[in-house]
Amino acid sequence: MTRKELAKQAFEECCSEKTTVRHGIRRKVPFWNAESTMFMYVPAFHFTAVRDCTRYRYTAVDENGDKHVFEAKDCCELLTPIWRDLPEGVVQLTVTALRPDGSEYALVGARTFFKLASFPEETPPAVCSYSECAVKAYQYAMSQGFIRHWLQYGTPDPAYDLNIYPSKMISALVEAMLSYARLCPQEAQKALKVSENAAKYLMDITPRGDAALANLPPTYYLDFCPDPDAYEIRTPNWNAAEERVDTMMMIYPVRVGRIYLQLEKATGNQVYFEEAVKIGQYYLDTAEENGSWYLVRSCKTGEPLTDNYVSPLDGVVPFLMELYQRTGEERWKCAADRAIGYVMKTQLATYNWEGQFEDTPVSADYVNLTHFGAVLLARYFAQFHADDAECMEQAKELMRFAEDQFVIWKRPYPWTHAAPENQPRYDTSLWHTPCALEQYGWYVPIDDSASTIAEGFLDLYKAGCGSLWLAKARALADQLTRMQHEDGKIPTHWMHTEDAERNFWFNCMFGSCRALEKLAAYQETEL
Repeated sequence: MTRKELAKQAFEECCSEKTTVRHGIRRKVPFWNAESTMFMYVPAFHFTAVRDCTRYRYTAVDENGDKHVFEAKDCCELLTPIWRDLPEGVVQLTVTALRPDGSEYALVGARTFFKLASFPEETPPAVCSYSECAVKAYQYAMSQGFIRHWLQYGTPDPAYDLNIYPSKMISALVEAMLSYARLCPQEAQKALKVSENAAKYLMDITPRGDAALANLPPTYYLDFCPDPDAYEIRTPNWNAAEERVDTMMMIYPVRVGRIYLQLEKATGNQVYFEEAVKIGQYYLDTAEENGSWYLVRSCKTGEPLTDNYVSPLDGVVPFLMELYQRTGEERWKCAADRAIGYVMKTQLATYNWEGQFEDTPVSADYVNLTHFGAVLLARYFAQFHADDAECMEQAKELMRFAEDQFVIWKRPYPWTHAAPENQPRYDTSLWHTPCALEQYGWYVPIDDSASTIAEGFLDLYKAGCGSLWLAKARALADQLTRMQHEDGKIPTHWMHTEDAERNFWFNCMFGSCRALEKLAAYQETEL
């Protein structure tokens, strides 16, 4: 298919009730979009019905001042009759209850939102191969002081503030260096040394013995820098970790467990495998009846500190399945299957794809949605249930949700959920597009979000869902190559601001590298 044909297909899918995102139905299906501000696919909103009223008028005023009107029997209908004709931009919607004679009786509700453009005929092309982009990014990382510090001293650089998140950041470093060693054999010795030094440090700071969370590497750890003021790293990140240092977020120990398994394969050192099993055993011992785990626990008592549960596809299920594949022991697979059951009964049923990040407070339902859980479930369906038509329809719907809420192909929306005064990063006219946003709580373009969603698109293509998914994956991957600096750095935040350049997370760049490696084989595939 040509790009023009693919763009037309994308537009039709955005306008059709059959191919829209999961929508709420009054008294039957939860409405997930109460906190949402933009839509690409035709939406429906929850408004309170007027008793005995059977006619409602929907009036949408676009940013040109033109009105788009239709009537329906329910106050929570999809906007299908007018969606095709609404131009991209700000839309002001009102829903009014009508009397039997058609006159207006009462205003039922109003909603202001931004209509996003669907996948376009053209997006900026790649400037190099995906493989070249990934290698350059790894080379850039290897040249940085905080990684060279691991080579020279075998410990984390006290001047690098993001070492406060060891299970997240240091495990990402280990995984990246193992990939770098594979892609660039001439650098393998140094890359492997970084990995082993970092892994040893993670084991050294892991509580042991009768500790409440024994054998689980910490989510927050500050002792690597005894004097943060001297190193000028008392940053907002440091403050966030300091507030939470006596807690553990349970999505992170499994990330360390996974890199231990990778290291055992790479080195043959059985100690890594034994450490991974210890982490896995904790999850077997503490699984709740619903199949998941409490998200946050006290490091001192081990008791849960929130009613929120882990989104288990974000690390836990893959880790348990790796242990199953390595050992053949059913206990790991049983725990993974129960966790998948939790996802199906809760997250998939409600579409409450809660953002779970170490520097973000836990949230109430639908307040801080993200794309990660939805994309991971879509990829799970595509990889393990590609021959199940119902699962694949759900996978496509999940990826449409991710695109609908977190991908911007052309013009960004004009506002954020919370825009502090004089903060240029919130000026969306400064954003690079196409791009993907991270979470409602940090609704800005992030490279790792673009790469994660691109991987989801790719998996649907590989599962036989059509060329449009590959075209979308490549459009985001092409942008990764365009965003890369000459020195190899792929910036985390895609905005024309100095603040964005400074706010750089290596783990996000490593996630982009992982996606680029997977997409490399499909860069020249005919659409």
